[in-house]
Amino acid sequence: MTSGVPNLSDVADKAGVSKSTASRVLNNRLGNGFSVREEVRLKVIEVAKQLNYRPNLIAKSLTMRSTQMIHIFGGNHALRDLGNIYQTVVNNITQIMDSLDKGYDVNVDMSRHKSDASEMPAWRIDGATILAKCTDSTMKEILQMGIPYVVVNGTCPDDGFSVVPDDRGGAFTALDHLRQIGHSKIAYSGPLPPYLADHSSLNDRHDAYVAKMEDFGLRPIFGSRESLDSAEDYLKETVLEKGATAILAYGHMGALHLLQAAHSMQIAVPERLSLMCFCDEYANQVMSPGLTFIDLGSDKMGKVAAELLLDQIQHPGRVKPQRILLQEKLVVRNTTGPPFNQ
Repeated sequence: MTSGVPNLSDVADKAGVSKSTASRVLNNRLGNGFSVREEVRLKVIEVAKQLNYRPNLIAKSLTMRSTQMIHIFGGNHALRDLGNIYQTVVNNITQIMDSLDKGYDVNVDMSRHKSDASEMPAWRIDGATILAKCTDSTMKEILQMGIPYVVVNGTCPDDGFSVVPDDRGGAFTALDHLRQIGHSKIAYSGPLPPYLADHSSLNDRHDAYVAKMEDFGLRPIFGSRESLDSAEDYLKETVLEKGATAILAYGHMGALHLLQAAHSMQIAVPERLSLMCFCDEYANQVMSPGLTFIDLGSDKMGKVAAELLLDQIQHPGRVKPQRILLQEKLVVRNTTGPPFNQ
């Protein structure tokens, strides 16, 4: 070998075949008038294993029409928090891609990119999954190159492909639950910082809360800050001073902070305060007590996104752009109950 890393020429030389023959064998591109004896094919494969040969990904993507590679954008901002919905989304996408007869390699980009930079990898990809968002230049390249894509839980260009949870409907369901068990003083707490300031869920959940409270003829209750900087200060302001008996939290991490603060402040949950949030089934399984929550359906989100992406790859130009809106559902556990007698 000419260097410490074996290349295609090393495999061809040791197997006693031409470089093009070795390439065709290793990339399974036999046929169309080209064939080799079975013993030659097996020898090339065996030599590649002996040398621990790995193809040059960039060179391979330049010569092949299909790379069987799916690239997931947005890992840095979407997967940094413990137990968030995107971990389940990625797991389900990968599971579906792996289950195919001709499976796809799934790569997740965890790099932090500048807001005006392209996130496109150096190699060709067959499809793209975007977790919440990507940079404008990245989306522009995806569209220009005609790469099949799907945005998960985020906005996409007009006439694009996306799978999103119905956050407005989920907020309505949450408030209906609290109202039905007797609450009239219901507060809303925003997300923990840092968060995606331009994510649609911020406005959808907040605005749906305000609209539903108005439908009930009730006064919305907020803390003095939009985000949940201090759970103790928030509970003091909304529960102890404004008399809230229930809280709908933006996410499960914020709800956990509120639950811990309530315990330290001797505010019993759910006897004194009902607490619920938007969450993922997987994350809620490890919480104690189990939070009542609105299930965002991240498992279904991942499966539907994978199916939509595969449909585009397998039927190029024939799949109509669509925004698939998935219904959220109520899961009642241990942190909501009737309001206490004041």
